[in-house]
Amino acid sequence: MLKHQPLFSVLLLCFFFGRALGQVNPPPLLKPTDSLFLVVKENSKILMHTVKPKQTLFSISRFYGLSVEEILENNPQLADATSVPLGLKVAIPVPNRAIKRYKKADFNPKKNTPIYYQVQAGDNLYHICKRYFNMELDSIVKRNRLKNNSIKPGQLLMVGWLGTEGIPVEWRPARPVTQGGVLQTRYEELKVKMKEYSVQGVCFWQKESRETGHLYALHREAAIGSIIAVSNPMYNVTVYCKVVGRIPDGHDNNVIVIVSPEAARKLGAIDPRFFVKLKYLK
Repeated sequence: MLKHQPLFSVLLLCFFFGRALGQVNPPPLLKPTDSLFLVVKENSKILMHTVKPKQTLFSISRFYGLSVEEILENNPQLADATSVPLGLKVAIPVPNRAIKRYKKADFNPKKNTPIYYQVQAGDNLYHICKRYFNMELDSIVKRNRLKNNSIKPGQLLMVGWLGTEGIPVEWRPARPVTQGGVLQTRYEELKVKMKEYSVQGVCFWQKESRETGHLYALHREAAIGSIIAVSNPMYNVTVYCKVVGRIPDGHDNNVIVIVSPEAARKLGAIDPRFFVKLKYLK
């Protein structure tokens, strides 16, 4: 049975949401002694990241250059989770350029984690090398010390490495920008059919993130997939966000919502923690 990570300390909270106190560094998400396992689904490469202690959706998303929204899209089982179970394998789409297929002159084994592909039924070595990884057949044969080109389902093939520094967000293709006007229109349509609740309190956001274009939020009660209206009374501005998951364990009750960096910027946020008023439908 999977164990759940303990509640965050105040120090960890501040770090993961953009403001570190003191000189505390987060534990690395990957080490060279780890192993990453890769699958191919509809020509997309998916790495399976095993969750370690103190890792959160935020730290995982930052490391792999994804938004929390994209993490949840690829792992719908986490939508209602308030913490990420230790040992859980989180599916991470990986761009081709992030996979180091060969050891170049500047390759440092202490800064790279090996990637393994598990052979599936119907696979052949030529298909794996050429179609999936654009590599020479001899490279895979020598790297895995194969006696010949024969492989079998379940066999693990070392196909490359991922840098322990993670994946830069700019290596990923641009995603369609979330249209705030569409979200507002949908909220107004649903408001006539549902009960509207109003609360106020603290909002968190990941200030250091370079993510743009997405308007989403984490909330304790609003239905996953629903829309909430977040207002900053200081500037009299309201932003409509899609709820993509639950607020992680460890926040005090004053924390009523966590919003995406784009939403926070539209709200005029300066600090990673600021006061908001919020409306949602149930």
